[in-house]
Amino acid sequence: MGRASSSRPATLAVAALLLLAAAARGASAAALQCAQVAQLMAPCMPYLTGAPGLTPYGICCNCLGVLNQLAAAPADRVAACGCVKAAAGGFPSVDFARAAGLPAACGLSISFAISPNMDCTQYAPPAT
Repeated sequence: MGRASSSRPATLAVAALLLLAAAARGASAAALQCAQVAQLMAPCMPYLTGAPGLTPYGICCNCLGVLNQLAAAPADRVAACGCVKAAAGGFPSVDFARAAGLPAACGLSISFAISPNMDCTQYAPPAT
């Protein structure tokens, strides 16, 4: 039905989670755009919207891994977080409990809780 249009914001939420996970890895990347985050998270939308009996599948986890690598820089984590927050407000169908567990379900490790109320400033680079 409206899966294509609703997957973008929910995708952003999950992407932000994964982007934050990238902080634990470390790599360099250009400024991340919300469209990129949405595209990479789209394969995870069926899982994130709570379809019964689903688990994250290969392409979802692979895309999360790519997103994790792209969000290695603090600026990218902040950008991803902003995308997720903006998308989360318009998509009540996203199951944030599933979103919070998605990185672990895909074998990724992050050190924060994923929620629509994330404080994106905590991912900003430290002041010098």
